Amino acid sequence: MNMKRAFAFILVLVLSISIFGCGMASDSEDTVVAKVNGEKISKGEFNALYDQIKQRYYITEEIENDPEQKEMIDELKAGVLEQLITEKLIDQNTTKAGFVVTDDTINEARVEFENIIAEVAKQMEEMDKAMQEEEEGETGDSQDGDYLNEAKAYIEGELNAIGQTQDEYIEILAKQMVIDEYIQDMVKDVEADDQEIQAHYEESLQRQKENIAVIPYEVVQLYMPKEVRVKHVLVKLPQDEIDEYNTMVAEGKEEEAEKYLNEKLKAIEPKAEEVLEKARSGEVFEELIRDYGEDPGMENNDLGYVVRQDNSFVPEFEEAAFKLEEGEISDLVTTSFGYHIIKLYDRNPEKVYLLEEKYEEVKEAMDQEKKMDAWMLILEEWLETAEIKRYEKRL
Repeated sequence: MNMKRAFAFILVLVLSISIFGCGMASDSEDTVVAKVNGEKISKGEFNALYDQIKQRYYITEEIENDPEQKEMIDELKAGVLEQLITEKLIDQNTTKAGFVVTDDTINEARVEFENIIAEVAKQMEEMDKAMQEEEEGETGDSQDGDYLNEAKAYIEGELNAIGQTQDEYIEILAKQMVIDEYIQDMVKDVEADDQEIQAHYEESLQRQKENIAVIPYEVVQLYMPKEVRVKHVLVKLPQDEIDEYNTMVAEGKEEEAEKYLNEKLKAIEPKAEEVLEKARSGEVFEELIRDYGEDPGMENNDLGYVVRQDNSFVPEFEEAAFKLEEGEISDLVTTSFGYHIIKLYDRNPEKVYLLEEKYEEVKEAMDQEKKMDAWMLILEEWLETAEIKRYEKRL
């Protein structure tokens, strides 16, 4: 199933910690490219990580040898070297502090690896179900119960592609667990005080109110903007006419574009008026969507669209939706897609969450932010005080 290639993103996340395993690469290229407190980083270790990054970002030999790309390649190599230096330094300090991989850690990592496989299998199954629903019940190419084996095979293939065995990767996971434990131990007493939490709450709330488009990306949602739930029948213009109109707008021919759009809309206006009349006379709106609607997003969409005033929909649609009362049907709404007949189902007022309602969530987010800041300061201090020698010309 080709769609399963989408699971590359899962493996990218999972394998992003592989820098901690680069020291396990072959040292056939034992030229020293850096020293950290006297401990060597070899060209073989460098190439192991560099080759992974080239593969991930599709950097071909042609790109690598292109004179115009030399500055970019040099910066990339320097970045890879800094990653290895940082990894080596973290590893040294972790070991020095007595945090080492044990048999118990390996067993925990093995369980975590199995959890990764199970998660990939779950995502594969969900993707198959979604595809089958889109294809109205057509059978996929996988049999029930095969997802776990497919996930194992997929992950094994990805590991092979970067030259790692399952056992090597489990060792990488184990080392990462130990490092995480060490970092958490160093910053365990770092937490936000009430004054910081209050300031963070006020800043976040203001930001969310001023720009509701940022809300999905916020760690804690403090503001719920006004929203309406609607469904609509779209009597659509032919796609080539939509494309022509958009081309005119892109070329700056606004007046010509508007004239063109109005002319084309006249051709479909009788059909739109017919649908509006049926809707106003009480015909079931969902049946009108089924029989006349030309918006694929409304197919098998029991919920409809949740509209906020965040420019997710074209302005004319958004404005008309918010003017409606529950159960009300709009007049014909004109956009560059055609005519819309909108029905409002629910209206939800805005809500501001008080700090007391979100205190624990805000505190947890602030604690994590402060712990990360504290860790970065520790790492900066290590880098400043460590004896580091770089031999960039050997890269």
